Amino acid sequence: ELLLIEVGPAPGPPPGRRLGLYHIGIKIGDSLDELRAAKEELERAGVTISGMSDHTVSQSLYVTDPDGNEVELYVDADPAVWEKNPEAVLSPTKPLRL
Repeated sequence: ELLLIEVGPAPGPPPGRRLGLYHIGIKIGDSLDELRAAKEELERAGVTISGMSDHTVSQSLYVTDPDGNEVELYVDADPAVWEKNPEAVLSPTKPLRL
């Protein structure tokens, strides 16, 4: 007797929130000019920018890696913005336009 089992397509990620990696963040510089340059380089390479955010203490853009993981590329804001006001860390996220 011979049993053949056909393997189907790989399952997609489960819907909704799940345990595991949410995203990774990588600091890519110290200025908005560097973040802007990274965005332009990624777009030239055909990478889709999935989002951009101003977190007050940092500014970020988001891409998705080939495995579906979210990658945050960020630059820190000027420390003068938040060093004397620790509550700035809790500021709501705002849209970022580069």
